[in-house]
Amino acid sequence: MFCSGVLAAPGGKEAELREAASLRQQRRMKQAGRFLHKDSADLLPLDGLKKLGSSKDTQPHSVLQRRLMETNLSKVRGSRGPRAPRSETPGKLHPTQLGGPCSADQEEEEELIVVSCQCAGKELRAVVDTGSRFNLISSACLRRLGLSEQLEAFGSDEERVVLPRGVRALGRVAGLVLALGAVSAECAALVVEDSEKPFSLGLQTLKSLKCIINMEKQHLVLGQADRAEIPFVEGDAAAGDER
Repeated sequence: MFCSGVLAAPGGKEAELREAASLRQQRRMKQAGRFLHKDSADLLPLDGLKKLGSSKDTQPHSVLQRRLMETNLSKVRGSRGPRAPRSETPGKLHPTQLGGPCSADQEEEEELIVVSCQCAGKELRAVVDTGSRFNLISSACLRRLGLSEQLEAFGSDEERVVLPRGVRALGRVAGLVLALGAVSAECAALVVEDSEKPFSLGLQTLKSLKCIINMEKQHLVLGQADRAEIPFVEGDAAAGDER
């Protein structure tokens, strides 16, 4: 196919032209052989790929990019899970799906950490409340322990402590002696109106006890040198005992 051009050239140049033509022929054959398989673009590295024709969609790097995008899209769709039916509208969603009051109460109940302790010679269930600085005790629980006389009411001109979740403090009680396993602690508490949490331990007392909350083993670790492990109590059982 290159004879006409080769014969017209001188002897030395003729050999060079033949050699160049032979190299080009070999390259074309190798290139054609590399892309015989329809998925050959997936078997080749991105660097050094040769172009196939003039269309951008048929270039090896375009083929790889398109297939990678399709794979990523399928993974993302799979991670999102099944879609909700289109007929379901936001107005028909359950209040728990919208983060309403019901979901907040349920979430709070599920996250309660309750431990058993003793106070004034009686069994007491204490809620570990890291969201409050102070220990809280309800007026009903204070009566059950026989410590109502120790209640120190707030004075009329005294600024009342602001508590979360709309809880109103009636006064304070000091000198509460708690026994948590082998660990004893004397602390004070704010007296609040009757609530679902008869008694709760706040951050101040938890820090003084060097408390560690171990969610994996479901217990509290108190103290440093002489450590005591206080197991969690089921929330339902704790509520039943306090009633």
